[in-house]
Amino acid sequence: MLSNMLKMNILHFILLFILAETANSQNVSAILPLNKTTSWASKELYSGFFKLNSTSTLQVDFSNVNKNVSFIIFQVHSHLYNITLYNNTISRSSSVSGSNLGMYSSVKPKLDTFYVYNPNVDVNLRLFITVHGYLAADPVPGGCNMEFPIPTSPYMRTKYTKDYVLVDAPAAKDMSDVDCNTVDSVYLFFYKMYLPERHYDADNYFDGLRKMMTMDGITEFGEYIPPSGDRLRRTLSAYPGTGAVYVAVAYSASNTSAYSVYAPTTTYACAPLDDDGCELLDDFLSQLLCASLIFFGVFLCYFGHRFFKTEMYLIGLISGVIVTYILIALIADLDRPALLGVSVLSGMCFGAIWLAFWWFYGMPLFAVMLSTLNVGFLFAAIIYFGLPGGLVALQSDLNFWTLFVSVMLLTSLMFASMTFLSNILCCAILGAYATIYPMDYYFGSNLKYIVINTVRRATVPHFNKAVLSPPFEWRDALMTLLWLALAMSGFLFQHFHNRGRPPFPPPPRSVRPGVPGSYYGVSHPRRRTGVVIRPRIPEQTERTPLLA
Repeated sequence: MLSNMLKMNILHFILLFILAETANSQNVSAILPLNKTTSWASKELYSGFFKLNSTSTLQVDFSNVNKNVSFIIFQVHSHLYNITLYNNTISRSSSVSGSNLGMYSSVKPKLDTFYVYNPNVDVNLRLFITVHGYLAADPVPGGCNMEFPIPTSPYMRTKYTKDYVLVDAPAAKDMSDVDCNTVDSVYLFFYKMYLPERHYDADNYFDGLRKMMTMDGITEFGEYIPPSGDRLRRTLSAYPGTGAVYVAVAYSASNTSAYSVYAPTTTYACAPLDDDGCELLDDFLSQLLCASLIFFGVFLCYFGHRFFKTEMYLIGLISGVIVTYILIALIADLDRPALLGVSVLSGMCFGAIWLAFWWFYGMPLFAVMLSTLNVGFLFAAIIYFGLPGGLVALQSDLNFWTLFVSVMLLTSLMFASMTFLSNILCCAILGAYATIYPMDYYFGSNLKYIVINTVRRATVPHFNKAVLSPPFEWRDALMTLLWLALAMSGFLFQHFHNRGRPPFPPPPRSVRPGVPGSYYGVSHPRRRTGVVIRPRIPEQTERTPLLA
């Protein structure tokens, strides 16, 4: 009896499981009306959200097509997970997988039926589907495609590394050049829009996509991406954790009012679904060095000039780390922890050498020069960080580094003309930036890339073609204000704290004969040369007392 009851319970459980799986993977269909009136600024015929269960398929048909429409671009977008889009049957020439997809269909003789498949197990997806209709004179996006998997590919692709993002779009076809004989018949323009920093939720994601699907939205929210050598590709600096929406617009060369918009694509320049996929500091040494910068930065910002010998060592350490990191990255392929470890050891040696130079020679002008060069480096990096892309002259390494070094030297010479004040100011600026640098990592802003982009330019192949175009959102503005506040308060504090003191401390073991005492605020009646400075005898007159 128990055995029969147990068998019945097992059969009942299996039946419930099969029914649940069948209900979970059920296929659905939808018929979308396309009778919406379009305008030049918005050619959207339909947009809406659908829910698609795991391992299920959505079939999409159309009705009431606008009579002025010649062809449509059917788009499907999902958040973080890939889907498969195909028409009629799954084959290499009619299906594509990704998270931002689009397909072309002509109205005549009949619009295609599209299928959206969710291959993810145990993941139900929220899909955003939109249909755009175009006139016969409008160029076909991806109509002259030669690299993407389907013949007409009206969508874009993004690839990213830890340093840059590549955005590709297939060539468009103009009605005046049906056979794609010339690339000049259609102009392709790329645009981008950043999503909120360190936000990976679906609402922000879909909201950004919707804003970049029509000319109205692109004009209002998009930022033009200048070409960087390849007319069908844009190379941009990567800012992991900050999402971006990219879109291309094809304009007809013979008819400036004719255009079409590709299906936009997105990337976070990282993998939010992976463990630590968007974590920038994923090793212990990087986290330790980043956290220690806060203490070094505060000390340098508020007490650097007061403890001059410690400042000399820290400035030499920072300079040695940056120079060694760049040089080793150019000649060896090491992972980041090893590269950082070697750079720190080298920086410690360089800091000791720089301190020893002051210890024995004590030349204030020369000692301050390294601090001013570091500020010059930072100032040149800020200029590079804020430059608009597409400057062909600066893609040449000779032109770029000549200009970069010139800015460094000019800044250094300007500061070096007033050694005491410039050293305090340099300590305040460098210390403030070192303080906000690790905070920038933890807060999610992007001011750290002021230095990182410059190091990338020096070490990453082909980064000269990358468009920087950094995001500047409320987090970045807040960190900029904090940087300015720290630098100003540090300068005022050090200037007040050192008021009335000697401008520079004397070198402990100077080997230079006859170092002027005015540099350090002390007088030396005797030197190793044996020269004696005699006291000045006042001039005697007839009124001078005889016993004075």
